Amino acid sequence: MPKNKTTALIVAFLALLVPFLAAQTDVRDRDHEPDKVMDIAGVVPGMVIGEVGAGEGYFTFKLAGRVGERGKVYANDIDSGALRTLMNKARRDGVVNIETIVGEVEDPLLPAGALDMVFMVNVFHDLTKPVELLKNLAPSLKPGATVIILDRDPIKAAGQSRHFLPTETILATVKEAGFELVRMETFLRYHNLYIIRPTSALR
Repeated sequence: MPKNKTTALIVAFLALLVPFLAAQTDVRDRDHEPDKVMDIAGVVPGMVIGEVGAGEGYFTFKLAGRVGERGKVYANDIDSGALRTLMNKARRDGVVNIETIVGEVEDPLLPAGALDMVFMVNVFHDLTKPVELLKNLAPSLKPGATVIILDRDPIKAAGQSRHFLPTETILATVKEAGFELVRMETFLRYHNLYIIRPTSALR
């Protein structure tokens, strides 16, 4: 195939792909309302935030934008390939306040005593060892730090999948790991928002 024809095909493909990706982001933003979630969680400039199960960074970049150049986001995942994709995008977009950490199933390996807040977005229901992970996460939290769990409610998302966890199961797991619920929000279309802290921080 002639080079100019190949180039034309690539340009045409990208012209179709970019609007598609933008539309996908718009749908996710409507479902997750990231700005409102960050407002409720109390994310402000200068914070150091960890994200467990960051994947390719949908929420990571929202957090990085909110905490700004004086803040930092540690993006954790057990999928090193997804984190490479995340960092490639960060370099391409000039985002310099994200650091990736390849974790383990039972331990996110986030830095000790460094975090003002931790997010888990659409991750909790897929954790193989959630109790162990939360216990190993606790030493990474500064005094008074919170963990934000954003996960689908199987009642709201009826018919989509049965592997999402009921609220009672999430709260029981949180309690077993030594955490307590600070606040729960149900305003999202498909998800619930759980704000938790280590039990000792609430006393």
